[in-house]
Amino acid sequence: MSNLIASRVEQREIRAAKEHTILSFLLDEGYSTSKILALVLNMTPNGMQRILRAMEVKQLIKAHQVALPLSERKFSIWGLTPTGASLVIPKNELLRFFEIGRVKPVTMEHSLALQHVKAIALRSGWLGWESSSRLLKKANESRSTWVQVPDAVARSPKGRKVAIEFERTVKTPKRYVEILANYAEMISKGVIDEVIYVCPEKLAPRLERLFHRIEKIIFKGKVIPTPTGLLERFYFIPYEEWDIKANDF
Repeated sequence: MSNLIASRVEQREIRAAKEHTILSFLLDEGYSTSKILALVLNMTPNGMQRILRAMEVKQLIKAHQVALPLSERKFSIWGLTPTGASLVIPKNELLRFFEIGRVKPVTMEHSLALQHVKAIALRSGWLGWESSSRLLKKANESRSTWVQVPDAVARSPKGRKVAIEFERTVKTPKRYVEILANYAEMISKGVIDEVIYVCPEKLAPRLERLFHRIEKIIFKGKVIPTPTGLLERFYFIPYEEWDIKANDF
């Protein structure tokens, strides 16, 4: 085989691998943007647009124009077609593909921000990322294990199993007491090792203070003082700093 032919074969294999990564990411997340997908594959925006358009021609994916709340500017999101979904969905699962009418704009805004967190994590060496849709299935099968369902769970570069929460607004103090107690139970069982809250810059210190003001939790049916070691397993990171902090775990 000549070097030219070998080079062409290699290029096709690289392109096929990129297409498979895109299809798998869209299967897990439901939809995404070219910017996030470019981040996942470490590609330029123009390079990603070319591969997405080529996949659209092959009817593997489809672009949809959407607008988020409080924004008049529309942008494209990409989702799987039935053909694209059939190439990556496990044999024991029902075919699922993207239908724009089933997604609420508020849900989409949260999901895309979390996808950006995921893309940076994957580039930083995080593994085994499981999004909330998959975790909800686990919770339905074992409610005693998943007493708290985070936005995602992944294995950090240092081998820690981390629950990841993307928090855009503050909940009530009472709700955070419940969340802390739930995570205390999951940590004690080894379901997770740590919890990371990624949130807007102004929210991160406020959220950390809320958690550190919790004096007591209910643990295994008893009211106990909040263990100091428990709070040391919680991290509050500004969204704007995640691309740097993701390497620290």
